[in-house]
Amino acid sequence: MRPKHILSMLLLLPLALAAQFRTETLDGRFRTLQVYPVGQPGRAPVIQMQEQVQIAFDELSHDYHRLAYRVLHCDADWTRSSMNELEYMEGFSQNDLPEGALSMGTHTDYTHYTLRLPNSQVRLKLSGNYAVEVVDLDHPDDGVLLRACFSVLDRQVGIDGRVNTLTDAGYNSQTQQLEFSLKTGFASVERPDTDFKILVRQNRRTDNEVLGVRPSMAGADIVRYEHRPELIFEGGNEYRRFDISSYKLGGLNVDRIFYERPFYHAVLFQAEPRLSGYTYDEDQDGRYLVDARQDREEAAVRADYFWVHFSLAMPRPLTQGTLYLLGEMTENRIDEETCLVYNEETGCYEQQLFLKQGVCNYLMMCDTAGQATALSARPVEGSYWATENEYQVFVYYRPFGAQYDRLVGYASIVSRQ
Repeated sequence: MRPKHILSMLLLLPLALAAQFRTETLDGRFRTLQVYPVGQPGRAPVIQMQEQVQIAFDELSHDYHRLAYRVLHCDADWTRSSMNELEYMEGFSQNDLPEGALSMGTHTDYTHYTLRLPNSQVRLKLSGNYAVEVVDLDHPDDGVLLRACFSVLDRQVGIDGRVNTLTDAGYNSQTQQLEFSLKTGFASVERPDTDFKILVRQNRRTDNEVLGVRPSMAGADIVRYEHRPELIFEGGNEYRRFDISSYKLGGLNVDRIFYERPFYHAVLFQAEPRLSGYTYDEDQDGRYLVDARQDREEAAVRADYFWVHFSLAMPRPLTQGTLYLLGEMTENRIDEETCLVYNEETGCYEQQLFLKQGVCNYLMMCDTAGQATALSARPVEGSYWATENEYQVFVYYRPFGAQYDRLVGYASIVSRQ
């Protein structure tokens, strides 16, 4: 199928509603959704009460849209909390999105939108998780167009952790085991196993996240989480990388770039399985950073869109499971758009993605269980104890009788060998 026909299909993607919120576009007209602390692209969207988070995305046209946003408060599991809007924010329940900026000098027309929170219209009162939903006021039947998730931290708990390769599943094998302790700032925590809710993510993924870890030991002012089987993760492999920040020269791992009206195309070097052993690479743990070498200062509106062609050489398709392209460039989504398809004629798994210029990290992950959850790196990428991964630990506090989950602790723990 030709890329321009695929783009037409993207514009007609059905809307999806999820009980558990995550950062995702729900309409194919919207692309490159990114959420991060203001001035810190690439950082996790976790802010202190006095800080701001930035939400940025593109709508693939120069047409005028009357977009609006609403802010929802969420529990530790990222479902909507029972808190009333008056309890968690000051301001109107729905506000107009700031006017977008039209792309300049690009072959693909788009409008770039940026929203910062809190702002003069919305002030947040509580710590915890928040989801921002964007809608089109002129087309309410379209429903929610995208969701952007971030967390507000009221730090009262210190976190000390490390990643072990000596795990309860073996030594220097294919896995890593996270362990950490909480230094509480409270006078006492009567029920640490229920008052604290722990959420752990590996490289910001949600498919293999762990929620509800129970402590292994609790003292007067310290709670330990050690030798917990649910904190054993696949080591996986370092992310594959490519650079499409230039439309004149092929960047890292780009075989060639060409223009076929009306789009640029970037063909990546053919990938191969990485099962023979671990090789270190300086990756960015799945990040996607927008960059345009032709005008870096205004990349938000001058970066163009490319059809990026992926291929994985395999003499025969996998006997079990489906392969997906996983990383921030795909919002870590597991769906038809990110699914690699086997081509009998070329002997390759193939897919193409419509991506804005920048530097991307990705993995080819397999759904070995036949369900689109907890993807595995082992069939194609391999899994190695020495892989450098980032683990995010979120600590929520909700004592008996409280109405919501306060985010009182957060840490990023990196495995280093």
